[in-house]
Amino acid sequence: MRVSSRSGAAIALIVALYLALSSSQVALVSHATAQTAPRLDYTIGIADAPGHRFHLKIAVSNASGSTLDITMPAWTPGWYTIKPYAANVIKLQAHDNGKRLSMRAVDKQTYRIETGGLRAFTIEYDYLANDLSVNGAELTEKRGYFLGTNLFFYVPGHTTDVPATIKFELPAGWRIATGLKRTTEPNTFAARNFDNLVDCPTVLGDFDEETTSVDGKTIHVVIDPKGQLGDEARASLKEMIQRVIGSQSRMFGGLPYDEYWVLFVGGDNVRTGGALEHENSTNLMVGRMPSDPKFLLGGVSHEHFHAWNVKRIKPAGLVPYDYSHEQYIQELWFAEGVTSYYGDLHMMRAGMITSEQFVQRQGGQITGLQSNEARRWISVDDASTTTWLTYTGGGPFTVNYYNKGQVLGFLLDLEIRGATSGRKSLDDVLRYMFENIYKRGRGYTDDDVEKAASEIAGRSFKDFFARYVHGTEELDYNAALRHAGWRLDETQADQPNARAAVQYRIVELENATEAQKTLRRGLLGQTGNN
Repeated sequence: MRVSSRSGAAIALIVALYLALSSSQVALVSHATAQTAPRLDYTIGIADAPGHRFHLKIAVSNASGSTLDITMPAWTPGWYTIKPYAANVIKLQAHDNGKRLSMRAVDKQTYRIETGGLRAFTIEYDYLANDLSVNGAELTEKRGYFLGTNLFFYVPGHTTDVPATIKFELPAGWRIATGLKRTTEPNTFAARNFDNLVDCPTVLGDFDEETTSVDGKTIHVVIDPKGQLGDEARASLKEMIQRVIGSQSRMFGGLPYDEYWVLFVGGDNVRTGGALEHENSTNLMVGRMPSDPKFLLGGVSHEHFHAWNVKRIKPAGLVPYDYSHEQYIQELWFAEGVTSYYGDLHMMRAGMITSEQFVQRQGGQITGLQSNEARRWISVDDASTTTWLTYTGGGPFTVNYYNKGQVLGFLLDLEIRGATSGRKSLDDVLRYMFENIYKRGRGYTDDDVEKAASEIAGRSFKDFFARYVHGTEELDYNAALRHAGWRLDETQADQPNARAAVQYRIVELENATEAQKTLRRGLLGQTGNN
């Protein structure tokens, strides 16, 4: 339907007024919910450092009714495995100025408090923190470390709508490194809601800290325990992190946070390696810092890219987080695998690896996928859904969605560049999703990724997704590689103990056209466009 400019302006004004009123109504509802929901404010101290026990107090206010349920998370977002955090709770009690309130277990992590209509009361308990891992907590006489999913109870149904504070009562000389917002009160921080509270890993004690800035945003680099790197190595690490973050910032046109914390947490008792993403921080578990800190950059590049992909551009099945049980989603190939691809890509763009090393890494990912028989049986969608079975163990027969997702990201990038003669890329898909999905307050599905890629490329990716994402067909590597004047070379491994019997390398076509070479240079950042 065509409308005149005058009537069109009138309609636009009506729509604008409607949207403004709707936004105001949503804000009023959210404010009203926060005003009527129970509020929990936390104080964390030390009960017994040699015994690894934190002590927590929760000041409950604005309670209503005769009972209140409190529950502890069963998992940590980003680490897709159930973990019995509630098993570490010791001497749990609720009281009104010392008078104990009746309480009973509802399930393995939930308790029902008989409040008798009290509006305010206190919850207290100790927490055994002897698990120095990416999704764990530790307390010793020298330091503390935790994720909030380990330590904090919440009221079911109120993880996104009620703010909270957390106050630290610590030994003299201990400092605090966390992405939470500092208040004017000593050692006290504010969280906009429970999601924010538990999304900020925290390091306590005496640690090394360097600061730098990217696009006016402060970047903190924390190394705990302190003294593992000399001044020169720490300065080098800081500068390299600055370059990687700067590269990612240029891709999106700025950083999505006010400040960012890179937390390297280690020691001889680190139980598992790995790293975990958060909105404005990452915790990377490193037993011992390497002599060349450049080896740490791959993890930083991957986790920092998550500040967009998964923490803001989020699968719909994770909106909102449900900490009580598994949340099954199909999109981890994109959330994790494509993030791995961009981890490598920004390492190259920042000058941390060469273009030759970048191409070798993608060939290595193809080798890993082709050597896995499960690729013929399990789709990457299904591997994502069933990750709760094997996330920490690997499983005897499964597809690694980090691996196949990275390969799919590489091929998708090549196909988009090929369809647009190098004018568009997977970068544009991520930017589109940030603007049109995240900023509109919703999550995405596989269909959203497919539609975004199709719109950016000007061609349909329905068949690509049906065959390679939802299905188990063999990937047509050369069809995608050809756009950049490459082909896949297959050779038998010349060493009997090689991890894969067949090795795959990406090599240049002998008769590559100038258009193919130009597209290749664009991907590898050799034209100045990146």
